Amino acid sequence: MVTKLSLSRPEQPPYGAQRIFSHLTDSIARRGRIRPLGLLSNFVTDQLPYCIAEIKASERPDEAVKALGCSINAMIAETDYEAQLLNLPQSEFGFAKTDIQYLVNCAYQMSAFAGLHPVDAATTVGEPLSHIARVSRQRQPSIDVLSYEDMILTNPLQSDPRVYCLGSAGVEERDFCLGHQLIESELQSAMDALLELRDAVGADARQCLAVCVERLESAICVLARFYERMAPDLFGQFRVFYGKNPYKDRLGPSGRFSARIVAVSVLLIGEELFHQKPQFYIDLYRLSEYYPQGCIQEVFRWLSPDKGSAGLQPSWLEGKADFPKVATVSPVIERHDSEIRKLHASCVCALDRFTRMHRSTALKYTVDPGRPIVGVEASESVEAVLSQRLLTAARQS
Repeated sequence: MVTKLSLSRPEQPPYGAQRIFSHLTDSIARRGRIRPLGLLSNFVTDQLPYCIAEIKASERPDEAVKALGCSINAMIAETDYEAQLLNLPQSEFGFAKTDIQYLVNCAYQMSAFAGLHPVDAATTVGEPLSHIARVSRQRQPSIDVLSYEDMILTNPLQSDPRVYCLGSAGVEERDFCLGHQLIESELQSAMDALLELRDAVGADARQCLAVCVERLESAICVLARFYERMAPDLFGQFRVFYGKNPYKDRLGPSGRFSARIVAVSVLLIGEELFHQKPQFYIDLYRLSEYYPQGCIQEVFRWLSPDKGSAGLQPSWLEGKADFPKVATVSPVIERHDSEIRKLHASCVCALDRFTRMHRSTALKYTVDPGRPIVGVEASESVEAVLSQRLLTAARQS
């Protein structure tokens, strides 16, 4: 029986990688309205970017952001959004949760822009908005800030995207998120092929590995588009909205928290990563709440099949047991001939190149090598984090 992961899947049909960062338009052509919370969803999608622009241009941004908070909370108070959230079908709930988290994140980020004291920032977010945010997390457990799942996996990027910026910066923001969604789709296909190889009796190893390497190569092509075509000035305009929460000890949404790349890494090189880069697993368990929960908890079940609670740090990570090789495709590969082992090595090579490209792109557009993210330990630097997934030493970019 092949294991199937419980995941938020990117919107279909796929949007070609060659179309992202094309810089051919300064507006978003919306293909359909996805507005599960009615007026509130309309506000997030159609009006919020204009409100942000007005705050940035205001002579009194502190008053302007407080007024925005009052307006949002007055809107929420007029409708029973809690009942709506609890009664929405699951197919619409993810979009609604994204709308709410985009509002909460905006209130915090713009409060920081305006220099508000933490007490004033909390007042700006407001209890009505905070309440429906808590309700959404009770229905679908997640971190209490905008998550990678909200930003990428449930954001309807191909039809009706949620963005913070106007004009060309908004299009670039949409393409930035959409590029990650395209990569997630390729990783899903690679992961499905590896799970078939690991779990299905009589699986065609050659075919499974061929699909895996093909999908990883395709993901690398999307990353190359980021590296070559993303505009630094436009990136700088929207980057701030996806950074660390300025009032909470919480990290921002990041491709670092893709559960699919974790799953592919575990399946392909899980034991090698444990022996060479144990920090990869230490941080995985330490920061587990930041990942899409359906997928990461399933990966934890692979890694701790004997534990009742999948999120507890396993004994093998403390050196008290052997790494569970059955979580990986290694036992299957070992039973095959040299040709299959070479195909597996090609997959590992493709994964390594994907990780290197991710690291190079992140360093090109965000921070200099070794410079830590503001407010966190040096071990959280982009370079340190992305190098944890490399089996060989990271080369300087």
